[in-house]
Amino acid sequence: MYPTLFTIGSFNVSTYTVLLDLGLILGLLLAYYEGKRQLDRGALALDLGLWVVIGGILGGRIGYVLANWGTFSEDWASVIRIWEGGLSFHGAVLGGLLVMIFFAYLHQHGLPVRIPFAHLFQPDAHPVSLRRLADVLTPGLALGIAFGWAACLMGGCAYGNLGEGFGYAILPDLYGVEASRFATQAVGLGISLLLFLGVWLTRRRWPFAGALSLLYGLLYFAVAFFLEFTRGDEAIYLGPWRLAQVLNLVLALAAALGLLILWWRWRTRGEDEGSEATADAPLTPAGDAGDETVAKEPAVPETQDESFDREGAEAGEIAEID
Repeated sequence: MYPTLFTIGSFNVSTYTVLLDLGLILGLLLAYYEGKRQLDRGALALDLGLWVVIGGILGGRIGYVLANWGTFSEDWASVIRIWEGGLSFHGAVLGGLLVMIFFAYLHQHGLPVRIPFAHLFQPDAHPVSLRRLADVLTPGLALGIAFGWAACLMGGCAYGNLGEGFGYAILPDLYGVEASRFATQAVGLGISLLLFLGVWLTRRRWPFAGALSLLYGLLYFAVAFFLEFTRGDEAIYLGPWRLAQVLNLVLALAAALGLLILWWRWRTRGEDEGSEATADAPLTPAGDAGDETVAKEPAVPETQDESFDREGAEAGEIAEID
């Protein structure tokens, strides 16, 4: 739609690049803010976010190279020319996820082997779990993905199928050819913004760590699975489905399974604690269960010496008063 934002001399500034970088910066700022709010450790969340971005770029490039192996096998030097474009979204997701898992492990345990500069990877005195770290990064990730769809809308990537009717508009493809296409990028942008809004408004309401990140993954990849039916760009097919569609389905099912396991563990632990609390609670009479009862100890009869001492003390007090 608007592939070039502005031109400086002979240098063209791509709208796609500007929007992608803006989403990256805002996502990292959100990660810092959420790390400061939830963990009181904004720097830790920012460091993790930067490492996840690096892992995402490397994973995205590796995925793109593997998907287009026929082209890159003829020119090995083009593999490192990442500035020319070519990143796989699912490769970026997997690369970022692996880096986050590795970062969380180092944060808790340090390096398992001795290498130069190993002192830089010492375990933290107050480690944060992987699930909490994932929840901290989720709002920034959701916002970054929304900016990614906006960048594709402006740059023409991930364009829709040709056709006419509801949901179709005159849009260019990646090569600038305009035609009536399904507005896949606009739909993806709208859904991503709704998911970001939902994540932002409910980020404090989840009963256990990991719920926010897994639910976002489930919803986003489920939507992306169906959105793949509307795309018209080139892709690798596995039978009737696109490869990206299969990966979306796998990731959505994995997120659903993880969410179910965490919910079951939280629910079981809550029931166990409730049962223990009920067992330890004081019993009340069946006829008046709402009233609290205080058990009285049976009276112990006084001995003659104790009675004599008590009467003597009372007599002394009376004498003092007189």
